[in-house]
Order: sequence, then structure tokens, then C-alpha cells
Amino acid sequence: MMYLSFSKFLFNRAAVLFCLMALPLLSFAHPELLSQIAQLNLQLEQRPGDAGLLLKRGDLYRRDGNYKAAGQDFTEAAKMNPLPDALAFYEGRLYLDTDRPEAALASFSQYIEDHPGHVKTRVLRSQALLLLDRPVEAADDLGRAIELAENPSPALYRDQAMALIAAGEGHWPEAASVILCGLQRFPVEISLLALGTDLALARADTVSAIAFINKLPPALQQLPEWQKRLDLATSLDEATKKSRRL
Repeated sequence: MMYLSFSKFLFNRAAVLFCLMALPLLSFAHPELLSQIAQLNLQLEQRPGDAGLLLKRGDLYRRDGNYKAAGQDFTEAAKMNPLPDALAFYEGRLYLDTDRPEAALASFSQYIEDHPGHVKTRVLRSQALLLLDRPVEAADDLGRAIELAENPSPALYRDQAMALIAAGEGHWPEAASVILCGLQRFPVEISLLALGTDLALARADTVSAIAFINKLPPALQQLPEWQKRLDLATSLDEATKKSRRL
């Protein structure tokens, strides 16, 4: 599932307002998906009891936005004996796409019981947990996904840190540690540097904020959004030094 995530930090020396927006893509007909569905239709005519084909077609319907057809395929697959092993995974994705996070959580949890090392399901379950306002558990899933992934992506570190930030100020030190771990793997990952800088500023940690900014290539440091961060870090640092002298 493709989605875009944006974070916005409004902060002073005492607090930060964290806002995460998930913007769904507009749904259009996808010729390639429709072609694959047509091929599966032909195969299912020859093998009507093939659960694997039903799950594949149902997932293609989901990706194309035809949620009713997807649900019908999964319902049909659920009648089979034995029950298809991957049914819970595919149903969870459908529930997530149709704004049923509690059902998605149940399905993903069921699948993880049998496949504890499945990274993608951990990530998807974290999304359901965030929708249910359970960010600490979401962060735990993302942390486990990082441990299990052969090559964890920067997005995993970013999303885990954002979940911890959403959990409240008491979890910000953990979020900062996650960002540092991510930057050890990806030293100039812009999204991690931006998140690290904003979190450091929210915590009035100007030393870390300036250190993050200094990791950027010089050309990027000159961009307005980074200059604003640097100006704020400098102002906070000066105000802190002045208060200490009083």
C-alpha cells in the first residue's frame, strides 16, 4: 500500500505539537491490475477451488480499489478446508484499506502468531495500532521489524521514531536513540536528519540540532527550511546561555 506521510513540528522551549497525516492516493482503474485479474479469472475457471489464486485475485481487487470483490474472494477462500495459510494477512490488508483498524489488528496478530518473523506484517500491524492510538505498541512492532529485516529501510527507523514521538514527551529520548541508530546506517538520510533536528529543538537540545544540520551537504544547508532550523537552534542556544548567566 502506497501512502505519503508528512510530519510537522510546532515547538517552543517547553513542548512540541506532532502531527502525522496519511494521505491516500486517488483511486483509478489500473490497466495492468485489470489484466492480471483477467488472467486469474481464466485460471480460476480451470481450477475453481484453488485458494492461492483466489487470494491473489482478491489482493489485486484490493489494490485496484474494488473492495467488495476483494472481500468476496476472501470470504470464498475462508470456506476452504484447510484454511489458506495467508488468508489472515490478506484480510488484514483489506481491513486496513477500508478503515477497520480493529479487524486489521486481529488479522495481522493472527498471522504473526504463525509467522513471527514476517517483517511486512509487523509494519502493517503498526499502522493499525497507530490508527487505534496505541503508538508505543506500534513502535514495538516497528522495532521488531528493524531487527528482523535483512536490510532495514530508513523509513522503518523514521516511522518508529515518529510513533515514539506521538506517544508523548516521555518517549522522546527513545525516539532520539532510534534516529541515531538509523543515521548510523544512513548518515545523510534527509528525513532522519530533519526528524532528528526537529526533535532536538523540541527538547531544547541545540547541540544535537546543530550537529544534525552540519551533517547535511553544504548546498542543502542553504535551503530556507534548514536555515530556519539553524536560526532557531542558534536563538535557543543564545537564550539558554543568557538564562544561565542571570
